[in-house]
Amino acid sequence: MSNKMADKKKNASQSVAAESNVRSSEKVQSKSTKRESKQSPTFWARFRNYKPVRFVREAYNELRYKVTWPTFPEARNMTFVVIALSAAIALLLWIADLGLTKLFFLFSNLGH
Repeated sequence: MSNKMADKKKNASQSVAAESNVRSSEKVQSKSTKRESKQSPTFWARFRNYKPVRFVREAYNELRYKVTWPTFPEARNMTFVVIALSAAIALLLWIADLGLTKLFFLFSNLGH
């Protein structure tokens, strides 16, 4: 049993050493990449990172790939619901306005 534990410890230390080697090689690669990226960006690269242009690009990508658009029947039904609710509220406000107008004229005629 002690041999198995020793083998596990040995394998674990080897994997840790291999990970550190991979990390150090990644650091070297990232440093060389940073050196290469220090070159002045082209006009188009600067243009793409300009805030208004980046905003438009991100808005387009969000509308194109992230938004779930309704189907035609869903859009039609929602349109009918909006029109019906708007008409109902308009009718309610018209009745309230008519009543308040009558009430105003009733009180204004009593004063004379």
